[in-house]
Amino acid sequence: MRTSFYKSIVLNERINQLFKKYEEGRATAQERNLVESWYESHYGQQGKKLSRNEEGLVFDDLDQRMELMMSESVPVKRMKYQWLQVAAIFLVLCGGGWYIKIRFTAKPVLPETYTEIRSLNGVKKEVSLKDGTTVFLNSGSSVFVSSRFGERNREVKLKGEAFFKVHHDASKPFIIHSGKLQTTVLGTSFDIKAYPDDEQVKITVSTGKVKVESAGTKGKQQLYAKALTHNQALVYNTAKDSHSVRAVNADSTSSWRTNHLIFDNASYPEIIRTLSRWYDLDITVNTKPDSKRYTLSFYNERPDKIFNVLSTLTGNTYLMDGRKVIINPK
Repeated sequence: MRTSFYKSIVLNERINQLFKKYEEGRATAQERNLVESWYESHYGQQGKKLSRNEEGLVFDDLDQRMELMMSESVPVKRMKYQWLQVAAIFLVLCGGGWYIKIRFTAKPVLPETYTEIRSLNGVKKEVSLKDGTTVFLNSGSSVFVSSRFGERNREVKLKGEAFFKVHHDASKPFIIHSGKLQTTVLGTSFDIKAYPDDEQVKITVSTGKVKVESAGTKGKQQLYAKALTHNQALVYNTAKDSHSVRAVNADSTSSWRTNHLIFDNASYPEIIRTLSRWYDLDITVNTKPDSKRYTLSFYNERPDKIFNVLSTLTGNTYLMDGRKVIINPK
């Protein structure tokens, strides 16, 4: 009985040392191959549950592989002990076994990617994100949703103009990257206009509060507005790298959602770019830009009527052939 007990301790210690060497990276190539091939043959299927009898067979197999490896240098007579198999099971599950399982089943960290949701020129689109947030995309706009959306925060990128109705979640801020600006909210509604070819980025709040800062790395971000509220807008000039906070009519700013086209103190080039996106037109301007600003409002008007109004105001003429428009001086 004492002999059996002594040999059981020796074998138990041998298993313990084998897994310890494997975890610490001190195992020989032969020992690593023994552990990994044994684990793959019995635990390669993730989530596999073994019965009590199967557990005994599994570790009986490990005993045999260890004996075979050691017999190459020192012949040892193999002995089976049922209680030792149970002890070995407990040892491996509590120690080295879990390490190996994690090594073989851990999922690799995938790189962050973005899925584009796009609204073509002449088209407006409403989409719902998986957190319950609603996004209204204006013509010629795209929102890019992160593959890690909803893990620690809710992060998207915007190119163009969109109106957001953000579902409230205090534990996961909603972050919108639009050019050089980063807008952070918890739950509110607001409009962001950030077309790449426009000279301004405009963030207008309808409800709630919005924080706006530069899109630099953390610790180097510049705070532009700590808490924009209802009927406030931050206007950022991309060329001058300057910004201002203004009182506005938020309903007018986002009236494009109901086909109400409003220009408030807009330049002629800005109006032309907007009409190109709004009606999906190919517009060529052969006139010199001027410094005049225009305030205009149109509701469900045909493009030719809008160009008639612009011709009256500017003195320019236009030729329209399908989607092609050529603007010439008078």
